[in-house]
Amino acid sequence: MKSLLRIPLVCLLATSLSFAQDLEDKKPLDHADYDVWNTIRQSSLSNDGKWVMYSVVDGKSRSTLTIRQAAGSKQFTAKNASSGRFTYDSKLALFVVQPDPDLVKKLRKEKKTSDIPKPKLQILDLASGDLKTVVGVSSFTLPQKNADWLMWKVQNEKPDAAVKKGTAEATETYEVTSEGLKRKRKDIADASLDQQKKETGEKPASAKKKKSKKTKADGSTLVLHNLKSGLERRFPYVTSQAFSKHGERLAFATSKKNDAAADGVHILNLAVEKMTQVISGLGNYRSLSFNEDGSMLAFMSDRDDYEADKPSWSLYLVNKFRKKADKVAHAGDEGIPEGWWLASSSGPSFSEDGKRLYFSTAPIPEEVKNPKDDSEEPKAKLDLWHWKDKQLQPQQLLQANRERNRSYRAVYDLRAKKIVQLATKEIPSVSVNIRSTSDVAVGTSNEKYQYMLSWETPGFSDVYLIDQKTGESELVAEKVRARAGMSSGGKYLSWFDPEQLKWYAMSTKTRKAVEISKGTDVSFANELHDTPSLPRSYGSAGWMTDDEAILVYDRFDIWKLDPTGKNDAVRLTNGRADKIQHRYLRVDSEQRFIDSKKPLMLTLVNEATKATGFGSLDLSGDEPKVATHLMLDEALGRPQKAKDGDTVLFTRSTFRKCPDLWASTTAFKNVRRISRINPQQRDYLWGTAELVTWQSKDDKPLDGILYKPDGFDPNKKYPLMVYYYERSSDRLHTYYAPAAGRSIINFSFYVSRGYCLFVPDIPYTTGFPGESAAKAILPGVESIVAKGFIDKERIGMQGHSWGGYQAAYLVTQTDMFACAESGAPVSNMTSAYGGIRWGSGMSRMFQYERTQSRIGETLWEGRDKYIANSPVFFADKINTPLLILHNDEDGAVPWYQGIELFVALRRLGKPAWMMNYNGEPHWVMKDENRLDFAKRMQQFFDHYLMNAPEPEWMATGIPAVDKGKKFGFEAAKEKKPEAAEPAEKK
Repeated sequence: MKSLLRIPLVCLLATSLSFAQDLEDKKPLDHADYDVWNTIRQSSLSNDGKWVMYSVVDGKSRSTLTIRQAAGSKQFTAKNASSGRFTYDSKLALFVVQPDPDLVKKLRKEKKTSDIPKPKLQILDLASGDLKTVVGVSSFTLPQKNADWLMWKVQNEKPDAAVKKGTAEATETYEVTSEGLKRKRKDIADASLDQQKKETGEKPASAKKKKSKKTKADGSTLVLHNLKSGLERRFPYVTSQAFSKHGERLAFATSKKNDAAADGVHILNLAVEKMTQVISGLGNYRSLSFNEDGSMLAFMSDRDDYEADKPSWSLYLVNKFRKKADKVAHAGDEGIPEGWWLASSSGPSFSEDGKRLYFSTAPIPEEVKNPKDDSEEPKAKLDLWHWKDKQLQPQQLLQANRERNRSYRAVYDLRAKKIVQLATKEIPSVSVNIRSTSDVAVGTSNEKYQYMLSWETPGFSDVYLIDQKTGESELVAEKVRARAGMSSGGKYLSWFDPEQLKWYAMSTKTRKAVEISKGTDVSFANELHDTPSLPRSYGSAGWMTDDEAILVYDRFDIWKLDPTGKNDAVRLTNGRADKIQHRYLRVDSEQRFIDSKKPLMLTLVNEATKATGFGSLDLSGDEPKVATHLMLDEALGRPQKAKDGDTVLFTRSTFRKCPDLWASTTAFKNVRRISRINPQQRDYLWGTAELVTWQSKDDKPLDGILYKPDGFDPNKKYPLMVYYYERSSDRLHTYYAPAAGRSIINFSFYVSRGYCLFVPDIPYTTGFPGESAAKAILPGVESIVAKGFIDKERIGMQGHSWGGYQAAYLVTQTDMFACAESGAPVSNMTSAYGGIRWGSGMSRMFQYERTQSRIGETLWEGRDKYIANSPVFFADKINTPLLILHNDEDGAVPWYQGIELFVALRRLGKPAWMMNYNGEPHWVMKDENRLDFAKRMQQFFDHYLMNAPEPEWMATGIPAVDKGKKFGFEAAKEKKPEAAEPAEKK
């Protein structure tokens, strides 16, 4: 027995010694380490599921592309590569390699810009490993469902220059001239442009003598490459281009300076190699769009009005049976409102069934209808604020340009050859499902209720059903807060009523609305909702085949609702008993309906433990069957599935383990690691994350996260950082790559440097936002201190925005914290209530009455609550050194809120600092400013919590005359200026 016990004790001792030695070899994170940390930005699977492609970006934004087998060892990498794509047949991988950024920087500094290497397109044969390179290509296009063709644009190439030989087996050049478009190969020669014009009855180009008042730039050279044969064809002067979905046809527009006949649109039939110019004439041609089967092409052009200062646009359509494009919509046509024209930004799109062509219209601007007289006298410029305005002037001004350019959806009925205006000024928002065959669209309008949006959220709106054949609208729901959506098949309108807390559906045929969530006592509304507003639903998974049912969520489960209202709701999963959330995972982007005959993939989240996983739901039998395939104490990223294979790709992460890629099957068997992007982490001290619980002051059980540094010793005393923002415990397994953040401390950075970190959840009570935070956070901190390893004299806290407000409030209530940083805080709710969110121009009233600030009353109804929750009124009680961040271009919280708090503390002689990064918004965005902010926060907390020397900027500040020259990061001199004394009270 003794020998059996001795072995594990020896092993344990050896392991402990090894671990201790391992820690000695590691170093804490520093600001200089940010650049070596990598993240995955893009990832994809080949359609057959055999290959994975992903892009890894380091701290300097340098990208490395990796292409590797999902179930093998073969791998290819390319530095400075991006825009990777697999071909539709999964045989090739294509990507663009940019010149080395360090070399580019060096050459620019040396003023040798002509020596900067050009980007290059690389084509990798996945089977053989052969690599083809095309120099001078910065982007490329593949057909969505075709593996034969590839195209790219060549910038700054003279069209008449000799074709530069590359890897292609053969090249051909097409020319655009005033005589027309010609092909050099005789066996597939097309008719000249003039001949086409004679056939269509148009005047030949040679007959047009008028010179344009406008000058146009030449288009670029378009290269069409056959991936099978290697044959290349070049088309000069191309301005825009598009493949049909299945790659049967290529359309492109051309423009040549001082050559009207060269302007036009051309279609190349790739199957028979025949090209046709479908329209020509001086003007712009853009927004090329094929229908689903490639038989029709739509585009926009201003050719009929090109000479005007602001030309009008027309919509053109051509099908494969015609050689010329027909103009199908223009200002003045029947169906387009009087005084309206086609929106210049309109991008036409076809319905999937090919019956409709959608585009946009807009009122003709006043300056076009009534051009400005240059002889007019200067006029006063002012903003008149009127108490009956639907929107405040700042909001109107911010949205003025958007309103001037607002467009309204219209449709061209391809069978009836008729234009129907769907959206109007009265019903500006119209939603259509281009994949549905339904004749009904959904319109919404909040025009009558915009005045109330300053204090009501969610706002009200009216809902309409619109006949796409006639444009007639019918009001079906008035002054509702719900957002109604059309079913996949167009048979029903569905919505969740946040006042009734029920789901409803309306037949688009009978216009009769019925409750469809009956037969259950569970809540379909957010059970954790704690703002003075109506709760949102948990959402829906989508519609089943032929609109048979809609699947919706409660907190944990998936329910099947009958849109006719005849049958009670049916629960399909049973997650509530174990507190496991079930959600449908749609892996096929082209899927129209949820097919009950096929298993549904699910994501799973254990609300109690924060474990995540994947499962499936089988609805093919008499009873639904739920299976769990994988459940881990990790954060599993949303998986993507190979289109034609059983492979899925997803990420796995914990606080210690970065989100690398893993591959598996849809049953999640044989899980395989794909990437290992941060091997250097083994050289650094890190930490652990664990779920902790405690009771709030009003006896509510709460969750939080406690982070501990590597080598944690419960017998030592550690400094504690506290960070919070509403509820954060669900992020238990989140990985935080070391980086200079825009607003908050980097968790990994501080834990690596020996701090413990506590992140508590906060539930709120309406009317008492500050007190709610205190009731949750302070007992939580006390519970961590009670564990015995926290030095209660070295506790700091940090928060930003709403968290910044909480920090400012808490230091008026307690001296528990040795220091605090408050970012973009609201310090005075009375002045903030009447302020403007300058980013949107909206009044801030709604925020206090209905949303995050949670007062729940107007200033006059709850005056005492506004004052009681405003830190500035209790600044005399603050004894905690406070670092404030508030930038002068903050569009969310006016920066005078930070100023009010700072000047109050300054007047009281309290230690306070305020950082304003000039021109920055609600966050610190520029890289250099982020690094500066991260360094100052570290120095601030290290001084008060780690006994580090006080830096010069904290001791004496940075005089304005030294702005941009001195930064004060060095340690302060021993002699410090005396703190400012408050003025003598009178």
